[in-house]
Amino acid sequence: MSRTNETEIEMGRVERGVQLECEPVGDGRYRVTGGSSVHWVDLISRDHPRCDCGDYLWRETICKHIIAARLREGDEQVLTQLGALVRSLKQKALEQEQALRNANAA
Repeated sequence: MSRTNETEIEMGRVERGVQLECEPVGDGRYRVTGGSSVHWVDLISRDHPRCDCGDYLWRETICKHIIAARLREGDEQVLTQLGALVRSLKQKALEQEQALRNANAA
């Protein structure tokens, strides 16, 4: 099966992935918990990571479990996306704060 979206990391999955716990169980293999069930991730092949969840198996996309495992390994692409997520959340917080100030000033 060809995985067309393997290099793309969706921001929403990054947000969910950072909330998971990731335990190494072997070289490049992880047990990921914190969601609705336990999942197993295999990062042995960096070009073709694998997970046993439906999101990965059926949607042909990098899932939150793979993101959690890659984050655990310090993957540069995931860390870059995490930085973008933090910047986005900070910007939203500033916008909400400004809107609140404007509403109070009116």
